[in-house]
Amino acid sequence: MKKILLGAAISAALFGGVANAAITFDPKTNMPTAATLADTQVVYLSGSSAQAELFDRSLLVGTSESICKLGTVHKFMDPPSGSNQLVYLCALNTAANGSATPNTRIPSTITKSNILLFKRNEGGSVFGISPIITPAAIAFLNVTTNTSPCTVIAPGLFASTRTCAYSKDTNRTLATPTFGVSDVNPQSFTVAGENAPAGTVPAAPPGPTPSTYQVVSGPATVFGLAVTTKLRKALQQAQFAANSTCNPTNAGYKDLAGNAKDTADSELCMPNLNSDTIAAIFAAYTAPFSPLVANVSAPALGAGKIHQWTQIKTGAATNLFDQTISANKPANAKVHICSRTIGSGTRAQFGIKFLNNTCSLYSSKVVSHADHTAIGEPGQSFFKAGPIANPESLLRPMVHAMASGGGLEECLNELDNGSANTAGSFAPGEAYGAPGATAVRWAIGFHSLDKNASLSSNFRFIKIDGVSPSLDKVAAGRYPDWVEGTFQYNVKTLPSSGVKDLVLEMIRSFGTPSVVSFVNKSSGTHTWGTSGFLAVPNAAHAAPLNGLVNLAAPVNPLSHAIFPGTGAQATNDCRNPLIYSTSPNNNLQGLQIK
Repeated sequence: MKKILLGAAISAALFGGVANAAITFDPKTNMPTAATLADTQVVYLSGSSAQAELFDRSLLVGTSESICKLGTVHKFMDPPSGSNQLVYLCALNTAANGSATPNTRIPSTITKSNILLFKRNEGGSVFGISPIITPAAIAFLNVTTNTSPCTVIAPGLFASTRTCAYSKDTNRTLATPTFGVSDVNPQSFTVAGENAPAGTVPAAPPGPTPSTYQVVSGPATVFGLAVTTKLRKALQQAQFAANSTCNPTNAGYKDLAGNAKDTADSELCMPNLNSDTIAAIFAAYTAPFSPLVANVSAPALGAGKIHQWTQIKTGAATNLFDQTISANKPANAKVHICSRTIGSGTRAQFGIKFLNNTCSLYSSKVVSHADHTAIGEPGQSFFKAGPIANPESLLRPMVHAMASGGGLEECLNELDNGSANTAGSFAPGEAYGAPGATAVRWAIGFHSLDKNASLSSNFRFIKIDGVSPSLDKVAAGRYPDWVEGTFQYNVKTLPSSGVKDLVLEMIRSFGTPSVVSFVNKSSGTHTWGTSGFLAVPNAAHAAPLNGLVNLAAPVNPLSHAIFPGTGAQATNDCRNPLIYSTSPNNNLQGLQIK
């Protein structure tokens, strides 16, 4: 034992670090001990919930590209599933910590053994921008002085996992983010475009400068259209002939539990909606300007035009709702949209891709929140749907604006199974019927493709314009709904230092092709193909010249940036994606057309 300890001490001295001390937890509070915290570097990251899976799985890689030493990652989250707040505690992946595959890019000026990474998903991408440009303290999960003990649960993929009580107003940790992350470029998050809540400062983010804040490109995230499972089956019945095994009325139609191979969840049987149909469902009225509460039987500003599934026609005298067999038909034909709150990057990218929102002066906006809660979002107070006894009687779709991607999943899942509960992020109670069949509704939403590969939730992704959302379709320019993320840091609050170098190494690690591949294998391997994330092309990792995707190191040949990718040429999601040359003289990049 003495020889082992001496070896660790010598290793620490040789590599300029300190010998690793075990991460320990207080047995009463289940929070890190004072000794562990004293030897831990704290970093706060806020923004995109769509990319939460990327950060979650990246920390587990354990290779020389990883920030965390293999097998040392402990996870904390708000109950029940961490949809709003996450925290990770791990030993840094250094030789001083005894790592067999150390990351030599972790700066030697970081003298702590561990890292405590706070990740806020709540509120979405705008919280990876506004408190960075104008530094401000925001709420994170409290895992050091929480008023309630944390609860140890099944560890899953981690060394240990805990849930900790959270309230953004009372039981939280207030801190200014060290850096932020967004699904789309900061200039997309304007108050006028309803991508930033009213009162956000600045109302229209300025471009980065050397003296204010900086932007670093992040991986590309693939998004898609998610529908409740019963709506997926209704679309299959409408779009496939009765003699096709892709039609739920056919005896050969198979929908097995989980992600077992079947017909229902195959690429061949994926139903489709075209871009114009999607835009029609999600676009908001621009007039008349009148509060919805006074217009129960008339449209209002911010309301959608498609509010009944009977408006989706399947023939001269038939519609999607009426033609569906009873096993897959909900109790009510009202359209329900599981959306995101203003400030969400998922919502912002959807508006850009399908409605041209913020990209032109006269573009459409995403349909506004209005549901059983009768609470309008900031700046949308005249859009609220009540209170009235029956919110579904309104001449508009029910739109449920969720604060995180996890909340959006909950919305889709519970509307499909008719939960009608009052727990969690989506809690309609019996606003749409008693628990069970009477509360079942068809719902549609937008989500990132690193979700539900296990098919454990009651929603499915569908094709857009006849194309499935797999990585190879993105790289070939055939599938449209993807954007490149950006990381932001404030030059003054994160000056040149070891912490800044650590943050930049974290950003590099998150976007490394081998790390992205690891994440996709664990969270983006669907029954119809691989999806999730793509590394952005650059001098360090160019895309294959033949335009094919190497799933072991996936790099997108396309980009919303133009070489050299800085200033006016940086990522701009309003710009059509083009082949990105890693040097001005590179004209050899190929693009697949099959």
